[in-house]
Amino acid sequence: MTLTYVYCLIRAARRPALRAVPAPMPGGEPIRLLDAGGGLWLIVTSVAAADYDEAALARGLQNLDWVGRRAMAHEAVVEHFLGAAAVLPMQLFTLFASDERAQQYVKKDRRRIERILTRLERKVEWGLRLTFDEKSVKTKAATRTLAVRDPGASYLARKRDLLDLTRVRLAEAKAQADKLYRALARDAAAARRRTATEQAAPGSRLLLDAAFLVPARAGASFRASLRRNAKALSAAGLVVTLTGPWPPYNFIGPPSASAAHARGKV
Repeated sequence: MTLTYVYCLIRAARRPALRAVPAPMPGGEPIRLLDAGGGLWLIVTSVAAADYDEAALARGLQNLDWVGRRAMAHEAVVEHFLGAAAVLPMQLFTLFASDERAQQYVKKDRRRIERILTRLERKVEWGLRLTFDEKSVKTKAATRTLAVRDPGASYLARKRDLLDLTRVRLAEAKAQADKLYRALARDAAAARRRTATEQAAPGSRLLLDAAFLVPARAGASFRASLRRNAKALSAAGLVVTLTGPWPPYNFIGPPSASAAHARGKV
């Protein structure tokens, strides 16, 4: 017995080509297309139920290596189709009992899916993280402090000054991070800031964790905008990590709005 594993749903004017498509999920059959009608296509593969049913997933999810290899395979297939008019990526382990059940799911929820695809059309996601480099700031501050103090200045006084300066620098860095987010958000089709991640741990130095939905053709200008701010960010003690382009996982709406939650509808 097999299950239908769905990687993504794409909109394309003509039947997508499968040339050079990445390898399927471990143990899966070759990647296939399912015609969902009206220019919509499901990218799928068949997997053995014994390897991907609820019991198998419950066991596999306890093994990070098992999950990691499947997550990489899933992501590679979705990214392969980023050139399509619009891509609706599915969550890892989106499974249906059959091809027909997958097609029926799209048919039943087609109006909402079409709205999502229209919002995502010709757009990709970029991820941005800004981290406060406290060690670097302290090192620079210590060097300046030692240079201006006489040899007899007390150790505790220097520590106090360094702590005060670090607080000031952190406040400045937060202001710079907020300013950059607002600037990039104005240039993007949509932006989402993951404040829960930023505040995950007390005293976290992750000052910005954001995703931006950007027209595919505007990727170069988006990166250029970030580079223009690089000097100010560095001066504020911020380390910049930009990733992408990615499938727009963060812009498909709330969890209930994604066909990815078809898992369990087998």
